[in-house]
Amino acid sequence: PPPPDLPYFEFAHATIPERTRSGQAWDSVGGSLPDVVAKLIVNDKELIVTPVHANTLKPTWPNQRRGNYRVPLNADVRVELWDNNPINNRPICIKRIRNLHAHAEAEGPLEVTCDSGAVVALVVEPARGRIGTGLFYEIRTNEVYVTRVLRESPASRAGLTRGDQIVRISGEPVRGMDEKRVRSLINANASTGLSLGVRAKNGTEREVELRDGPLYPTLDEAVR
Repeated sequence: PPPPDLPYFEFAHATIPERTRSGQAWDSVGGSLPDVVAKLIVNDKELIVTPVHANTLKPTWPNQRRGNYRVPLNADVRVELWDNNPINNRPICIKRIRNLHAHAEAEGPLEVTCDSGAVVALVVEPARGRIGTGLFYEIRTNEVYVTRVLRESPASRAGLTRGDQIVRISGEPVRGMDEKRVRSLINANASTGLSLGVRAKNGTEREVELRDGPLYPTLDEAVR
C-alpha cells in the first residue's frame, strides 16, 4: 500500500467573495478581481505554492505542480490564499486543517471554508504510484554504478543505495559488457526478477533480487 505519510495533493479550485471583508475591491491594479495564490503550509514551511491565477474569483491554478508530497502524520498543516498585489499582498484565507491524512480515503476533494467566506477545495488522496524498480544507474567504462534510488521503491526495499557498484547481472560479470548488453539484461528481466551482484562502497559484495513493483515517487523525485 502507499506510505501513509506520502499523500497526493493538488488544489482543485476555490471560490472567493466578491469583495474583501472590509467591503473594498480586491485589486485596483490591473483589474477589479484578486490575483490568487494558494499555499499549503506544513510545520510553518511552504510545501506547495501555486502560480498566480490572475483576476478571478474562481481560481483553479491549471499550471500548479501536482504530485505526492511527504507530510508527517502529526504535522501542523494549514491552507492559505493570498491576493498577490504588487504593492501589498493581502490574505484571503488562513485556515488550519486537522487530521489531514484521514481525508485521503474520503470521496471527493476536501473543502475548507475560511472565515472570509472563501472556500478552497483540496484534492487529498493516497500516493499515486506506478510500476518500476526505482533504480537509476550509469555505465562508466565497463563498470555500472547506482546513481539514484527512489525512496519508496523496490530498489530501496532491496537495500540498494547510491554509489553501489553492480558487478553481475543475472549471473554475468558486468566487466566486458557493452552498454547495450547492460541495458538489455536489466530491462528484459526487471518484470520477472533480476539478480544483481552488488559491491558496496566498503568492498563487501552481496546478491540482490530485484523486480518491478509499486513505487511512489515524491513530486521532486518524479521530475528529476
